[in-house]
Amino acid sequence: MVLFAAFLLLVVPAVPVGALLTGVDVASYQHPGGMPIDWVKVKGAGHSYALVKATEGTTYTNPYFVDDWRGAAAAGLYRGAYHYAQPALPYSTALDQARYFVSKAGSMTGRLDIGGVLDLEEKGRLTKSQLATWTRTWLAEVTRLTGRPPMIYTGYYFWKDAVGNPTDIGSTYRLWLASYPDDPNSTTYRPLVPAGWSNWTFWQYRSDGRVPGIGWQVDMNRFCCDLAALAALAAGGAGAGAPFGSLDAVSTSSGTVSLSGWAVDPDTVDPIDVHVYVDGTWGQAATADVPRPDVDAALSGFFGPDHGFEVSVAVDSGLHEVCAYAIDATSGTNPLLGCRAVVVSSENPFGNLEVALSVYGYNYLKGWALDPSTDASITVTAYIYSFSLGTWATVPMTASLDRPDVGAAHGHGSAHGYVYQDLRRGVGAQFACLVGTNQGDGANAFVGCSMF
Repeated sequence: MVLFAAFLLLVVPAVPVGALLTGVDVASYQHPGGMPIDWVKVKGAGHSYALVKATEGTTYTNPYFVDDWRGAAAAGLYRGAYHYAQPALPYSTALDQARYFVSKAGSMTGRLDIGGVLDLEEKGRLTKSQLATWTRTWLAEVTRLTGRPPMIYTGYYFWKDAVGNPTDIGSTYRLWLASYPDDPNSTTYRPLVPAGWSNWTFWQYRSDGRVPGIGWQVDMNRFCCDLAALAALAAGGAGAGAPFGSLDAVSTSSGTVSLSGWAVDPDTVDPIDVHVYVDGTWGQAATADVPRPDVDAALSGFFGPDHGFEVSVAVDSGLHEVCAYAIDATSGTNPLLGCRAVVVSSENPFGNLEVALSVYGYNYLKGWALDPSTDASITVTAYIYSFSLGTWATVPMTASLDRPDVGAAHGHGSAHGYVYQDLRRGVGAQFACLVGTNQGDGANAFVGCSMF
């Protein structure tokens, strides 16, 4: 990303085209019969860089990519990786292909790395406007994942006829131009540059080159500028970029919001932290280390399976916005994974009046009550009506007696039992109703009534 603005303004230096830095771009075709490339010989032949095909669509990986990627750097060549696009609707396919590319190519931020490239040669069934949007989506996602803008490979006529000549893309992303003169050794030929760019950064000028160390014809390229500019274009070992992931699901229960999803940082295969905020205020942290085989499969095993998260946050009842952020492993940016608006209810108390007796001149009540929004004991009020007197007695008490059976059944601790015993008021039948006091924003609720 160093000197990026300067690159946008570059013009071809006033030197013979033949004197510009040359390099190759390779794919599996350059390995006839599985023959490896001798990158030391490529370097020795005077070339400065290699652009290596990494992926195509979301299922193909160049089987020679890893060896070529490592071999080019080991020989001292600058290197870039490219993805052959298969545009399609919906636009999420651009995100899928971008993530697949990065999962195979890695961060592309080594000392010799000149970054990623979108190889745009097919339009699929997309209109010009759709293909332009698809292209922007892919480029933006790779920028987000790697922390640096990729390049785009295209030709003048394809850009005009298939993409519609959008001019905004060239202001952000450098151009690798495909244009073949009749005489590849011409020193006067100047290729047509697509709309949006003032000039090319790389120029693929022939497809039938012969280079020592490569056992087949190979695409040949020129770089716009000198070796110092090529070094400036390389990443120089910066961090790979921001984490990415998804807030997949949000659910609510009494006084609680539960979130689940996944998060990955391209800088590491280790689990990273996820932070949850409720209405813009800190809520809870979690480590994204829950197994997610689906994520592992989608990212082709590059980061491993343990990147899911599950976290619950206690909240008051009512409407809330909950948001999850992935925390960068290298103290970089912490991108938003998603937000949801949720309504949290406060469940009312419940319980059971198990025994209601009037014997030997005493009233006896026994049961339990709890509020699901808390583990604390709650107040229970007994309202006892004497038919002979025609009056009510009001008796508050705390349901705090140990009831292991209640704790085991409902999961809010065991201190929720109560027993009431007192002299009977009047004679004959009595009627009792018990009301649990809500500890949150809900209502008080009956927890049992009985005639006795």
